[in-house]
Amino acid sequence: MMKGVQICCFFLTACSVLQFGAGFRSGYCSPPAARCSSTICLRASDSNDLDAILTARFPTSVEDQVRQAAASLKRATADGKHRHSVRLLLPVIGATELDDWPGGARQMMEAADPLMQSVVNQQVGPGVQFQKVSLDESDGVYAMLSQAAEAKDDACTVLLPSSDTVPQLEKLEPQVGSTRNLILVNTQWKRQSDFGFFGRQGQVDYVEAFEPSFHCTNLMVEGDQIRVLRNYPGPWRVFLRQQAIDGGEVNWIEIGQKDFVETKPVGWNDDPANKRDGGKLFDYGMPGYDEIETMITSMEGYQPKSVAERAAAAFNFIKDTL
Repeated sequence: MMKGVQICCFFLTACSVLQFGAGFRSGYCSPPAARCSSTICLRASDSNDLDAILTARFPTSVEDQVRQAAASLKRATADGKHRHSVRLLLPVIGATELDDWPGGARQMMEAADPLMQSVVNQQVGPGVQFQKVSLDESDGVYAMLSQAAEAKDDACTVLLPSSDTVPQLEKLEPQVGSTRNLILVNTQWKRQSDFGFFGRQGQVDYVEAFEPSFHCTNLMVEGDQIRVLRNYPGPWRVFLRQQAIDGGEVNWIEIGQKDFVETKPVGWNDDPANKRDGGKLFDYGMPGYDEIETMITSMEGYQPKSVAERAAAAFNFIKDTL
């Protein structure tokens, strides 16, 4: 009953703050046509090519990541896309010797909140007003409503939604509308089985429709620290961490790319490889572990890491943090 009350309150608050639904502020421009160069696909909606140049580099700081996420959302929105998935590496807050995130998802939300406020402000311009509305009291998941100077830039951002939050997200759809941004940040679902049994396919289809407009993730592959980056409208790009032997300068070198797949292939769910481990969610062609391993081993002068080197790398690795 509590969730029902919260959702009702959300709709009332959304209508008063963002004027969602029938009372939503009017104003929408059709997306312009795309133009492509030989190096990166740009859109006529870009104010200039500077954003494309900035997103071509690897983000090495929180500020870089925020700037790239904002630029990617801006381009995607200008091209008529309004359902976004964003994955950010978060700055560690409140870490202990035993646990980097002792507060779990709630603590991660605390780290993600100011980042996404900065992203939205950089995307649409300063002066955005924010209001938080609870979606799931048990998980602490909330919607961050943003009202910008122009009605077309109003948006709704949901931080770290879980599979249990999907029914609330689906109820938000008509309130947000098809021409305003609904942004899911660092979603917690991993596989199709996370969505239970009854009504699973409908929920899977719903969450898979959120295209990764910006994605930056961290993982270990064969003892190497890897980051996978995607800026709209570009491909998936894979970077490997290299550090001087004396522990000095750290460099991230690009070791490979993979085309972004916009449409879920026919027969995806029937592929035996996608049925394993609870059912694979459509990942828009993101490079998998084996593909990244091939990129690493194909590097000129590649030498496998020793057991000691792998152990040291794993000890220093902090997943999902910047």
